[in-house]
Amino acid sequence: MDLDWLLALLSGGLVGLLLGSTGGGGSLVAIPLLVYVVGIPVQKASAMSLIVVGYSALFGAWQENRHQRVHIPAALVFSLTGILGAWLGAQGHQLVSETVVLFLFGNLLLFMSLWTFWQPQTDESSQSATGCAQQFSWPCAFRASAIGWGVGLLTGFFGIGGGFLIVPALMILLEFPIRLAMGTSFLIIALISIGGVIGHLHLASLDIFLTGLVLLGSVLGLVFGSKVTRSISSHHLRRCVAILIGIIGFGLILDNGWHFVF
Repeated sequence: MDLDWLLALLSGGLVGLLLGSTGGGGSLVAIPLLVYVVGIPVQKASAMSLIVVGYSALFGAWQENRHQRVHIPAALVFSLTGILGAWLGAQGHQLVSETVVLFLFGNLLLFMSLWTFWQPQTDESSQSATGCAQQFSWPCAFRASAIGWGVGLLTGFFGIGGGFLIVPALMILLEFPIRLAMGTSFLIIALISIGGVIGHLHLASLDIFLTGLVLLGSVLGLVFGSKVTRSISSHHLRRCVAILIGIIGFGLILDNGWHFVF
């Protein structure tokens, strides 16, 4: 097997593993892996990332829906504005200073990490759906559509699935349990990625075979990552997600913040 093919397969596996175990975040490592490991230009890597993460998330949504862990109405409302935001974000990909946006994105991730980490522990044996997870009212739909618009903009601009924003947003603003939030995020990521892909395709041509290898690795990694989470309590899983979000956010702040000093 050609070395580039092997690297593409392994990179996809890592993306899927992170996506399957946390309900998002695979695309945050997808672009660095595709650019620095596989050697793909940034523009093509953004488009490829959206395709790989989108299809992998769709597979994950199908898996989770079998266990009734996907809130379809919330996902559809969230994604409707998310797709429009993703298309617009892709158009602005080359117009906005990446340093400023990445720095602000890092701060947002760090804030959501702290908020998610310090949420009180719940008794899983008596845990039931509450808030918008129990009754998806018009105010819930309005909140979901507003969040979807913001996540969509980031999705299109960065070429990311947005799972690290979607999962905490569903938990904090719509009061979804962690596993329902993760399952629902798969469907949202898959739908929102469509807008970003459409926005990027006219800017970059893709290597279909290489994209297929990354996608294959991602699906295999997602299946394994989904099985891993079944043996972890919701409380510990939520804290693991929060820590990972915080690490990535802190890294973005450090990597981009020094530009404002020097």
